[in-house]
Order: sequence, then structure tokens, then C-alpha cells
Amino acid sequence: MPAASTSVATAPERRQPRRGLVEARLLGAFELRVDGVPITKWTGHRGTSVLRLLLSRRRHACARDELLAEFWPEVAPATARNRLQVAVSGVRRALQEATNLQVVEYADGEYRINPELEVEVDVERFEAALSTAGAAERAGDPQGALAAYQEAVGHYRGDFASDAPYEQWALLPRESLRIAYLDALDRSSRIQLRLGRLDDCIASGLRMLAVDPCREDAHRLLMRCYASQGRVYQALRQYDFCCRMLEATLDSGPASQTTRLYQEIRAGAAPSPP
Repeated sequence: MPAASTSVATAPERRQPRRGLVEARLLGAFELRVDGVPITKWTGHRGTSVLRLLLSRRRHACARDELLAEFWPEVAPATARNRLQVAVSGVRRALQEATNLQVVEYADGEYRINPELEVEVDVERFEAALSTAGAAERAGDPQGALAAYQEAVGHYRGDFASDAPYEQWALLPRESLRIAYLDALDRSSRIQLRLGRLDDCIASGLRMLAVDPCREDAHRLLMRCYASQGRVYQALRQYDFCCRMLEATLDSGPASQTTRLYQEIRAGAAPSPP
């Protein structure tokens, strides 16, 4: 009598975490993961400031003198060099909790992120999504453009280096990224309005106003959406809110096109095209 066959269950293959993967969030509060492990214990704040700058310029090494001038401009050179070494040593100790790989390198008077590592930075993903969205718009693909703009918006968790508001080097990228974020919302809202996705369009308008409450085009956008939904009272209230914000913040009144839209909605007429 033949022996009964037996089957041996094969254990599922375990996926090994990628080695040398650095994930950095620079939009909003600084966050860092190395090989999937979050780094939460830092010594002092200068180390994270230096690391954030290196990550934001990771394809270019930063000269030691550049870092000294940025973070210790009024300190004697020898003292400044010592403080930089202490800051970088603190970063390396913090990273040792997750990896024995060298993340920050120093050679020939320059600091850089180890180019052998795989590095994912949210700012780069944000900008890549914007590039994809722009290409889709130029190709006449509104759905593809909208999806890419929404991806970009999803990466924007807050202003660049929002937890380091007084660092001078971060001011320019913070402002340029904020403008790019607002532009992504604006372009998203225009596509959503054309596609009749009014609730999504309202959400985009509100997010614009959360960043810049005096942005009249966003107020007009909301007025149009509310009026199109039959929420005339809400549209008129939006105009009143716009007027109050402009008066309180800029000591000015609304533009003529904003007032004209208000009058059209109040009279029950179909709003003129934006």
C-alpha cells in the first residue's frame, strides 16, 4: 500500500527591510527614518539644523565654511568649528540607534549626505508631483493633472522647516514652497470647478484661505461653488468674510470683480465666468 503523501507548508518569505534607506520630512516639523526606524532622540537643535540643510541640498556637498557662516556667524572660527563637530557628532550618535551606516560624510572640507544611501525627501516628491501635474496639463489631461496636484498637496504637511522659523537659510525655500503649494491648490480648484466637483473645489478653496485669508480669488471661488450648490446665503457670507479680512489685514476693500460677483449672486443671476 503506497505511503500517504504529506505536504509541508512553506513559511511565507519574509521581506527584509531595505538597508540604507533614509526618509526625511522637511515640510512641517522635521522627521527622519533610517531603515524604517524613526529617529526621535536628538542632542541639541543645531545638529538637526545642519542635517536638515544637508538633506535639502543632498545632491550638493556643503562646505564647512558655509555651515559655519550660516549657523555660527558671530563666533570665533576655532569655536565655530568645534561646535559644528559637536553638532555632527550628535547627529551621528542619534543615527546609530537605527543604523551603523555613515549617513553624514565629511571629506575635503565639505559635508554631505552619503550618496550611496537611498534617500527619500518629501520636498523632492512634492516638486516631482508638481512637474508631473504641469506636464499633464500641457498634454490636455485634466484628470491626470488633478491626481498629480492632489499628490503634491498631500506631501505638504506644513511650511518648510516650520519648527525652525528663525533660521535664515530656510526663509527663501519656505516662501517658494508655500507659493508652489498655493499654486497647486489653485490649479486643482480650477480643474475641479470645470469638472463639476464642487465639494472638492470648496475644500481646495478653504485650504488656500487657511494659508492666505486675503486671497480674493479663493473667496470668489467659494462664492461661485456655494451659489452653484444653491447655498446663496453661504456665498453672500463668504463675501462679507472676505471684506472683513481685507479691511482688518490690508486696510482695503475688495476688488471690483469680487463685488460684481457678489451683486450677481445677490440678484439671483448666474455668476459670470471666472
